[in-house]
Amino acid sequence: MITPELKDTLEALSYFATIIGIPVAIVVFLLEKKKDRLQHERETYIEANGRYIDYLTMCLEHPELDCSEFTKDDPDLEKADMDVKKLTAFTVLISLLETGYVLYRDQHTSARSTQWRGWHDYMVTWSRRPDFRRAWPILGPQFDSDFVQHMEKILRETDTETKA
Repeated sequence: MITPELKDTLEALSYFATIIGIPVAIVVFLLEKKKDRLQHERETYIEANGRYIDYLTMCLEHPELDCSEFTKDDPDLEKADMDVKKLTAFTVLISLLETGYVLYRDQHTSARSTQWRGWHDYMVTWSRRPDFRRAWPILGPQFDSDFVQHMEKILRETDTETKA
């Protein structure tokens, strides 16, 4: 038999569970939706970037099509002292670096953090190369603005290393 005090206590606990449980469930639901949306955005980015790299690879493999964003008479080629193939190859490289940046920059797990350090070190290595540094001003602005800022910082840091 349930006493009136126990009944009142159980009723109060059920109200408490409702008052706390519903908002918590809503927050959990919204967080999961946000996580799903971010995952979908990343998958879409990876898919689009893969197609872009495939297109650039086709441009490299078939220069006779003249379908690269650069033409043989492009003044940017002369400014960078490069040919269409090399500038297109650097476009592929920068796109890969951008992918690493987008995928790993904000990761907090130790495995992801290790991968981020690897990508960052790879960015630093390429930023020390004179030909990469000549190509960057031409190619860099077309990429993700946060990635561009990150690369600009690396380029400044490696520039002071090479001058020291």
